[in-house]
Amino acid sequence: MLELKVVKRGRKVALSPHQVAFHLKHSDLRCPTFVLVQYYPPQALTAAKSELRLYAGEQVVELHKLGLDLEPVECWLWTGVMWHMLRQALLTE
Repeated sequence: MLELKVVKRGRKVALSPHQVAFHLKHSDLRCPTFVLVQYYPPQALTAAKSELRLYAGEQVVELHKLGLDLEPVECWLWTGVMWHMLRQALLTE
């Protein structure tokens, strides 16, 4: 399962308590989940300047607390996304 989020202002990733619980429950069941965040840094005015950050479901509590200060599993510039690497990261967790 891949949850998609967009952060255009600040560094907080909007995750509800239900979303956090979902990722934790599935992590306990050894069902891999991920959160893929498209992040617009302050200087990014267009999607071309944004980043994609991939977080594992096990990181969801820290992601909720720390936001984008948490180290992602993988990170790519939007214009340089290696889609095959994203696919591989999803398959290997």
